[in-house]
Amino acid sequence: MSGTKNCPETPRQRMIGMMYLVLIAMLALNVSSEILNGFKLVDDSLHTSTLSIDEQNDRMYQEFNAMYAQNPQKVGEWLDKANLVRREANNLFDYIHNFKVDILKLADDDKADTVYARHINRRENLSVPSFYAIRQGHGKELKEKIEQYRELMISLSADNQKEKDVFSNIFSTDDVHNKSWEIATFENIPVSGVITILSKYQNDIRNTESKMIQFLKEHVDEGDTRVNKFDAFVVAESNYVMEGQEYRAKIILAAVDTTKVPNVFINNTKLPSNNYVVSANRSGEHSYSGYIELLNNTGEKQRFNFASKYNVGKPAAIISNDDLNILYRGFDNNISISAPGIPTDNLRINVNGGTATPKGGGKYIIKPTANSVEVSVIGNIGGKQINMGSNTYRVRQLPDPKPYAVYKDNNGNVRSVFDGSVHGPTFVAGGPTVTAGYGEDALVQANFAVKSFAIRIGRRTYNSNGPNFSQEQISVISNLPSGTPLIIQRIMAVGPDGVQRNLSAVAIEVL
Repeated sequence: MSGTKNCPETPRQRMIGMMYLVLIAMLALNVSSEILNGFKLVDDSLHTSTLSIDEQNDRMYQEFNAMYAQNPQKVGEWLDKANLVRREANNLFDYIHNFKVDILKLADDDKADTVYARHINRRENLSVPSFYAIRQGHGKELKEKIEQYRELMISLSADNQKEKDVFSNIFSTDDVHNKSWEIATFENIPVSGVITILSKYQNDIRNTESKMIQFLKEHVDEGDTRVNKFDAFVVAESNYVMEGQEYRAKIILAAVDTTKVPNVFINNTKLPSNNYVVSANRSGEHSYSGYIELLNNTGEKQRFNFASKYNVGKPAAIISNDDLNILYRGFDNNISISAPGIPTDNLRINVNGGTATPKGGGKYIIKPTANSVEVSVIGNIGGKQINMGSNTYRVRQLPDPKPYAVYKDNNGNVRSVFDGSVHGPTFVAGGPTVTAGYGEDALVQANFAVKSFAIRIGRRTYNSNGPNFSQEQISVISNLPSGTPLIIQRIMAVGPDGVQRNLSAVAIEVL
């Protein structure tokens, strides 16, 4: 296949293939359960390799679509074929994944890993794979789908017989030692081994997809004139990194000839690839420069210079208590967090000595459970969890609120009295109650419920259950002569922390 030389089998892939063959051979010899651990190792390697190929394929599809946007007439035919490959590859890949999940459901029942199909409890089970694949006939169905995918790849390979043979070999479903493909693949093979075999097919699907997309993509450029203008660019993942992070940047050459791989130099040192990675161990602004070297069509070296810079900052977080600098026990304390240059969605907190409930936008409600609370901010930066800083708060009980006698005057306005005088008839007619609070100018606002209180006139007291004046109290106040002092005392109130408080008295002169 023309162009597949750009996607050769890597040493890692060759190692995985060798391990796969060795483990299959050892399994045939009925080796101990340690071999099952080997299958897990191979499956993990296949999974990592497949993810890497997925990323590569996504980039090629993006490039294909960008080419189509610039020249639909030229690219359309090849993009349609690429989309066909992508669709069929995804269909077969997903089918095999569901095949794994169904086997694990039979093997592990309700403990089956139905999301990733990687964690296996009864990995040594020999009966489930053969039951599902052979007796229930799913193996034959899988065989047919693999053959359909194989024939599609062969049909798209044009006249390249070598690549056709490769696809025929990779996706071969021929009999093995006079046994059908289904029996050879699933009979007397433990669950762990079958899962690994299926993972290898998934890896082969993605690898073949990658080769085919590269092949189709290169056909778009057949007969094109080579580019004659070059520009060097530095593309950094971020120009602002925290101390202890890695600064990552890609150094690329625009309009590059795909048959020639440029060499990248920084400080006259050649990089192994076009990825520049350096540890950010010192804060401040850092600069670097270099050049890209490329052979032109005459074999002469061309050099393209570049320069860039990045900033390294120290980890820092801003933690503020929206109410006060201390936290109150039994109270919804509002906390806001932020960090320079980091979205609040990428920040989270750890609370030692309390519980945290997120409200969104970097805001939390903290409820203390100890005498001090430590709040730490963790930032997700480039996939890494970075400690951005912490703060420790002292925990105190909510202070006692101030009691008030509240009523409405003749104009309907609400009046609050703590120490003063009231007009007796107006006070009585205004539906008087006793409330408690911190006042509208206080930094902390909390609701308190008055459970009971008493009024004292001279040496006699009159009680009320709740915040409202009782009928007896109203009657007594109505008959008081002008200038009589009225004391509201034994005011019992309960706040959000559940603590019952005996508040101070309210002194009023009835006019």
